[in-house]
Amino acid sequence: MKKNRPVVVIMTVIISISLISCGNKPDEIIDVRDNAEDQEKIILRFISSWGGVDSKAETLQEVLVQFTKENENIEIVNESLFGEDFLPKIKTDFASGNSPDVFGLWPGSDIRALIRAGKVADLSGLMEKNPEWKATFKGSTLEYTTYDGKIYGLPFETIFEVLFINKDLFELYSVPVPETYEQLKNAVVVFRKNGIVPIAYNSLSEGTYLYQNMVAHLAGKKIVENPSHPELGKYYKTAMEYMRELYRLEAFPEDAFTMTNQERNSLFQEKKAAMIVQGSWFIGNFRDDDETVDVVYFPYPEEGNAPPHTMIHGLGNGCFYISSDSYTDSVKQEASIKLLRMLTSKETAAIFAKQTGMLSSVDIREFKIDYNRLTRRGQLLINNGRQFIGPPDSFVDRTVWDEVISEGMPYVLVGEWEIDYLWNKAVSAGLLSR
Repeated sequence: MKKNRPVVVIMTVIISISLISCGNKPDEIIDVRDNAEDQEKIILRFISSWGGVDSKAETLQEVLVQFTKENENIEIVNESLFGEDFLPKIKTDFASGNSPDVFGLWPGSDIRALIRAGKVADLSGLMEKNPEWKATFKGSTLEYTTYDGKIYGLPFETIFEVLFINKDLFELYSVPVPETYEQLKNAVVVFRKNGIVPIAYNSLSEGTYLYQNMVAHLAGKKIVENPSHPELGKYYKTAMEYMRELYRLEAFPEDAFTMTNQERNSLFQEKKAAMIVQGSWFIGNFRDDDETVDVVYFPYPEEGNAPPHTMIHGLGNGCFYISSDSYTDSVKQEASIKLLRMLTSKETAAIFAKQTGMLSSVDIREFKIDYNRLTRRGQLLINNGRQFIGPPDSFVDRTVWDEVISEGMPYVLVGEWEIDYLWNKAVSAGLLSR
């Protein structure tokens, strides 16, 4: 995204976990001979976006360590990465024949492409043999990981996107919390006059949560979730006009085009920015007793198709899969299934809920989780929500979204490119191909 091209700080975290303790005999999951005592240590490669400074990275490490303690014949190499480095890494691994054994990936064009290429194991039979496991997933969440009638992934993390606000800054400068786009612009003007960055935005793909919320509210659910809809381009381009308007109001940091994701997040966390559009996973970065931060509905444009109290809502990177290579490997199959079962268990979901505030796609009502304050606020928004839309970038080609729309947005903001040029460039690159 950029003319002043952003510097991507690579935070590569490769954690090799190898702990040996008195192991318990593995539970039988499928009809595979249990010969753990006779075989050498099995090494499994795992990757997700829960690495580095991600709010779930520490908890993930804890549960993987516990897994290796309970399964002395298995070693986990955790290659999870934070931010922009994750997607290129996992795509390169699959393309080069170096497939991870178990991995996390959000629904969208990338997982569909891997499935079409035969890189992802069909778990339908596994679920049929383990109906009690299948029954732990909430409602229709398995539909998001089902393609052509086959279950390929198991949903674990439910996400939503909202506007995070520093309440203390709003109170200090007597700024009403914006409910509409016009009110958002008014808030931008006041904060900028007082030397506060209004919106923590950067031009990497994670920064486009602001843009995709505009797309969602302008287009509405029916159009966003149907990339072949003839009016889709109209709303994508209108949202670009809104972004350019905010840029001209100086809503963004001066170095937005070179800022890393961590720097953008820190801008909000350090009270140097009043607002940031982020996902529910961002909640884990705040102490439960910090009442200066709040989450609210994204301000809606009055001319949009979506009603007030609309939310982007769906599944996050915590959708877990097994690669076809691992599933057809006589040595790795059982170990991979054991890891997948642990990752999607009720007990693991409860740990993530308690420690990170994550909302789970696994039914953990029996644990009676005392969620942190911001998660409870998010649940309240969901309960009162009027329309729920899947993330727009999951219904189009994600690579084109990242490499054309995200990277091209700065050119539009500064006026070097026309909006039609960027949109046509994205379409020509295959944005609407699924």
